[in-house]
Amino acid sequence: MSGDPRSLVERAEHLRAVGRLDDAERTVREGLTEYPQDPGLLRGLAVLLLAADRDRPDRHEEGLAAAEAACAAEPDAEHPHRLRALHLSMLNRHGEALEAGYRAVTLAPDDRYAATGYARVLQRAGRLADAAQVARRVVDLAPLEAGSHFLLADVTSDLGDRTTARAAYTETLRLDPTHAGARHDLAVLDARSHHPGRALGGLVDAGRLAPGETGVLRTVAAVLWQLSWRLRLVLLVSVFVVLALSARPEGGTAGARIGAVAVLLVGALLARYETRELPKGAWPVIVAAVRADRPLAVTWVALGLCVALYVAVAVTGIGVLAGVVWIVLLGLALLAVIVGATRRHRTRH
Repeated sequence: MSGDPRSLVERAEHLRAVGRLDDAERTVREGLTEYPQDPGLLRGLAVLLLAADRDRPDRHEEGLAAAEAACAAEPDAEHPHRLRALHLSMLNRHGEALEAGYRAVTLAPDDRYAATGYARVLQRAGRLADAAQVARRVVDLAPLEAGSHFLLADVTSDLGDRTTARAAYTETLRLDPTHAGARHDLAVLDARSHHPGRALGGLVDAGRLAPGETGVLRTVAAVLWQLSWRLRLVLLVSVFVVLALSARPEGGTAGARIGAVAVLLVGALLARYETRELPKGAWPVIVAAVRADRPLAVTWVALGLCVALYVAVAVTGIGVLAGVVWIVLLGLALLAVIVGATRRHRTRH
């Protein structure tokens, strides 16, 4: 390795900017073998190790050590203290992280990066109201930066302030239409606000913007579960409507047919309403999400069977077939309970 510390740091930053994180880390580590006390290289290593998975605390421990060494070399510089705060936060050492984050913003009160780091530390510590206040300060410092509004959206979404979060996500996308994180998180917000059709459209767009993001399919599956519950409710109510019409003395076969046709029309209108905002090319993403979740696939196949049974009632007038729909829906409810309990257990462990 040749070159002075400054040039090595610049090279590593370039490699990081183009996504070559391993090469950037290798450059920094090789530089530290020659210049082990250089604060720029130490900060560079701490930055790269921040991208570590939460299941790799050893990486954050090493990043913390690098940040602390940089703090010792540059005690009055903001950046090392911010990096120290973020690594402490990732290690769940929230008290120390808050102290380090506050030190950073004290050293650089008008630096949006220092404020952003402090907001993230507050957010991870569960102090969401304080984090939102700092995030608003970040927006004041850099109103034309998409990242400022994304930070505010993320924090206020956690806080439960969906109105502010939606406005901030929208502003993020106005400033940067290719911001995959904002597109994805806005879709999640739509799902939580019970707008699954809109959520699916946003998730498909997010998948296009960041095709390597594995969380998109999981979120699509969660929205499809939500949609399945809506359809199940409609089908369940329809069972009683069809059976009631077919049981009336003046109803009989004709009543069953009328009820089944009405159910199919309502179902078609609901499907059209929920899918009206889906972009072109959405169906391959939806199919992939269903295939990746076997219980979800079973659920939608069973729902298709229920629709087929209503078609059979409309054709034959045999209202008792609607009772089979009730049995299928009861089985799906049992499946959903088992799947939910199993997945909650896995999440806890």
